[in-house]
Amino acid sequence: MKTKLYLAFFCVAFFWGTTFLGIRIGVETIPPFILAGIRNLISGLLIFCYLVYQKQLETINPRQFSRAFLLSILMIVLANGLTTYAEKYITSGLASLISTLNPFFVLMLNLILGYEKLSVKTIIGIVLGMFGIFLIYQNSIADLLIPEYRQGIFAILLAIIAWAVGTIITKKGSANSLTMLMNVCVQMLIAGVVLCLIQFYLTPNLSTENWSNRSIVAMIYLALFGSVVGYVAFSYLLSQLPSTKVTVLSYVNVIVALFLGWLVLDEVLTDRIILAATLIISGVFIVNYKRVK
Repeated sequence: MKTKLYLAFFCVAFFWGTTFLGIRIGVETIPPFILAGIRNLISGLLIFCYLVYQKQLETINPRQFSRAFLLSILMIVLANGLTTYAEKYITSGLASLISTLNPFFVLMLNLILGYEKLSVKTIIGIVLGMFGIFLIYQNSIADLLIPEYRQGIFAILLAIIAWAVGTIITKKGSANSLTMLMNVCVQMLIAGVVLCLIQFYLTPNLSTENWSNRSIVAMIYLALFGSVVGYVAFSYLLSQLPSTKVTVLSYVNVIVALFLGWLVLDEVLTDRIILAATLIISGVFIVNYKRVK
């Protein structure tokens, strides 16, 4: 059990950290909603084929479909779709920065609904993480005032709210819910169709002639590692741990995005950034630490 948890933690922390860069590369030549749509169709079909091979397909009743449809709209169409759309207008770094607000939304919703009690270590962990984020992106915060970024920022804020609501609903569960893989498969297929329809509505004469190989490779990477590996791991973690502890991994996602920037884009790592990374990792550790009795 612990091995599965640690592996799921790694997949969510690392692979979702790489998706910000992947999305940014993808939207260079591919329209955002079709990028997100094809990504989820590929992922959903891969999981569907696996379920067929393992003979684990389930019959879906109307109530189960309605729940999967709602979560699909919240967590993929709105959260993933709007994040992809936002990265046409804001940098991947700024997108990852804003996404760290997600634990706050989840925590506030949990407290309001009475699903979780506020603890000192949770507050300390989140504060440390946010201070680390501030140190990393202190200069980028000024970008929030640039007019051309506002549309992207508004989109990603909506994405974060939708993700937080979807996270709470997923965590609450249902007595008659589908198995995890079947549920994820249905969500991805629904979202893939909806996102593609949105793009075709916005651009009826969509052409693929200008799609670069670089963007196509990014889309395939996002489908395999961002959706199949990352989303399945996230769903598993939600079934095992409180939602606040899972969503605080968004802090680690930013660290991954930061080091990718250094590795791929030759961005400079300063003492301030190293200190920030230490604060963020410490925050995640404090929130998830449980004393062994």
